[in-house]
Amino acid sequence: MAVQQQGSAASRRGMSIVKILVGGSALLLLAFVAVWAVARPGGGEARTVSAADVARAQTMSFEIITTATGELEARNQIEVRSGLETQTTIMEIVPEGRQVRKGDLLVRLNAEALLNQITEEEDRVERAKADLIAAENALKIQINENDSRTRAGKLKIELAQLALDQWREGEVIRKKQQLTLDIAQAQRQVNRLRDKFEKSEELLARGFISQDERDRDEIDKIDAEARLANAKLDEDVYLTYQYPRDQKTRESDLEEARAELERIEAVNAINLAAKQANLDSAMRQFRNRESRLTRLREQFDAATIYAPTDGLVVYATSLERNQRMWGGGGEGPLQIGRQVRPNELLIILPDTTQMVATVRVHEALAGRIRPGQAARVKVSAAGGQTFEGRVESIGVLAETGGWRDPNRREYSVRVGLDVDNAAGELKPSMRAESELTLGRVENAIAVPVQAVFSDGPVRFVYVPRGSRYERVPVRVGRVSDTLAEISAGLTEGQAVLLREPSPGEILDRPWDAERLKAVGLALDESGRPVAPNAQPGNGQPMRTAMPSQGGGPARGAEGAARPEGQATTDAAEGRRPQGEGPEGRQRRAPGAETPAAPAAETGRSRG
Repeated sequence: MAVQQQGSAASRRGMSIVKILVGGSALLLLAFVAVWAVARPGGGEARTVSAADVARAQTMSFEIITTATGELEARNQIEVRSGLETQTTIMEIVPEGRQVRKGDLLVRLNAEALLNQITEEEDRVERAKADLIAAENALKIQINENDSRTRAGKLKIELAQLALDQWREGEVIRKKQQLTLDIAQAQRQVNRLRDKFEKSEELLARGFISQDERDRDEIDKIDAEARLANAKLDEDVYLTYQYPRDQKTRESDLEEARAELERIEAVNAINLAAKQANLDSAMRQFRNRESRLTRLREQFDAATIYAPTDGLVVYATSLERNQRMWGGGGEGPLQIGRQVRPNELLIILPDTTQMVATVRVHEALAGRIRPGQAARVKVSAAGGQTFEGRVESIGVLAETGGWRDPNRREYSVRVGLDVDNAAGELKPSMRAESELTLGRVENAIAVPVQAVFSDGPVRFVYVPRGSRYERVPVRVGRVSDTLAEISAGLTEGQAVLLREPSPGEILDRPWDAERLKAVGLALDESGRPVAPNAQPGNGQPMRTAMPSQGGGPARGAEGAARPEGQATTDAAEGRRPQGEGPEGRQRRAPGAETPAAPAAETGRSRG
């Protein structure tokens, strides 16, 4: 039994040795084949080419689109802010996400301090109103007093004028007449007594009268003559002294009355102006108090905020979460007891029946986007549905990429969705991916974009030559995410390789000058391809085409690189080159040179 077991073990060891020998021989054979494959001319055996690795140049039409991301917004929305001018707290707030109707309560803020201020201000308004009434009455009294003094002054003038007229038209005339009459009477009396005295002289001489009678007649004559002299003296004194004095006195009284009226009117104006100023001041105080009271009442009413229209309640703090995540401020979500600053945005009421997508487009593409261009918007949160739409507007100023990418500049593009969102399936802030149509290529030869490679200024494709592939220069026109327009270098139906070949699959041949010329390039003195305007001696530096690892130059991800000499041609055709970036990044193999001017148009294509 033991001998049988030992024989079985020996047999198994023998079989194991045979297997090891056979396996080692197989490995040696594979190694020999590999070494032979590497050592043979061409450097390696061509891989088996599947149908998926080869495509043919075809004449086709396709759209050039670009993809931009952003988020949904309501076309129309109303911002609800705190209308209070002081900081306060929330006492009541509607839950977020609730659909409200116009007039529903949204937020009630603490307004107890305002209520106390309103009570105090009402007392101040009453006092200001009393002061205003007192000022109005004082003004009325002053007006009455001014009228009374003015009437008295005018009456005094009238009386002085009447006194002057009475003296001038009455007293003076009567006085002059009286003086004239007195003189005339005295003159007649003198004449009579003189005649009588002369007769008495004759009668005395004849002895008819006595001496005594004659003396009495003489005395009477002398007395009459004295009265005549006094009468003339009275007239002379009156005309010389009394009349001018009376005239000046009465005229002076009239002038003084007029001056008194002017003084009265000046004082009246001063007093009236003072009373009017007091009234104006009282009126301003009253209006200021009333205005402040009205403002306080408005503030008190603003503490209770009602929905101005129907809409979905969205807290402003929910929209600010991203800012807080990146280091922004914030005082936490809206809730009872939270502090609210003046004019702080509290709630947004979006009208979700009509939605728009706001996406961000790189600045290199913003100039090619126009209102009215077609767009498709995919919303992942809505089950990945895609909605048709059109560009409505492009932002005026570019926005930076933030601290992560400060050199990046993007424009906001607003895309209107052709969908009725009455059911509320789409909501604000949902992530949206928009495909914007930038243009269309009509009836052009095109190949898949992954078939286009670059080596310095040369764009080329790999074309089958037997069991290997040859590099063929091409001129690339407009490029989408999936297709590249070939304007020169290929004919319809030619096969191209869609992958980077291995070193053993490439025909190692120098660039053909005729083929380069067909795509707008040339060879310099060193045999390197350059653009015609970059030849030595024209002031342009030459670009050295460095072969990539394994002979396969870099190929474009969203579009192949444009040769240097092709930029002028494309400009003449109305196309503009695109730079490296999200809209047209180039993948370069190790050692491959960055192309001088990338493709003019990028984006995904819809054939």
